[in-house]
Amino acid sequence: MDEAPWEILERRTLADDPVEIVHERLRTHTGALLDYYYQPRRIRVVFALPVTEHRTALLIRQYRHPTRRRLIEVPAGKVDPEESLEAAVRRELREELGAEVGELVRFPAFYPQPSFNAAVFYPFLALEARVTAEPELEGGELIEPFELPLEEAYRLLDEGRIEDASTALTLFYARPWLAARGWVRAPGP
Repeated sequence: MDEAPWEILERRTLADDPVEIVHERLRTHTGALLDYYYQPRRIRVVFALPVTEHRTALLIRQYRHPTRRRLIEVPAGKVDPEESLEAAVRRELREELGAEVGELVRFPAFYPQPSFNAAVFYPFLALEARVTAEPELEGGELIEPFELPLEEAYRLLDEGRIEDASTALTLFYARPWLAARGWVRAPGP
């Protein structure tokens, strides 16, 4: 099957910083004309659920302007061009929490919004997390770190109170690993 069955008739860059957004006029496989707006760059983004030796999760409340709300999230961020995924996780945890971690457990990557961008998200579980310094936030970040027992974090997930999809999926992927070790209850019917 043809991987790119649509013909690009026209392409314009609408924005380039902080992310590139393009408009393409397309002819689809059925001959229909379509205006499509998206982010074409394939950026890599890491997400990590940091877990302490006390079986607590280090999470953040982050203001997200499009929602006009503070959302509960796991720390996350873009991977620099020459940076490994693991190095990016460790850097983001230092920046957003002031935390250091031991072992990293990587889960399957996913495309969060393939209809709008080509970003690839990489979820991790970060073990032996401990806060060792103050967070080093960027100018536009409004982040409040906090700590919760793992069971409480999963209660919030089960109640639908974790509204950030990438955070929810990171917690979802980590749950069987944590449950196999007796750190959280496996989800029940």
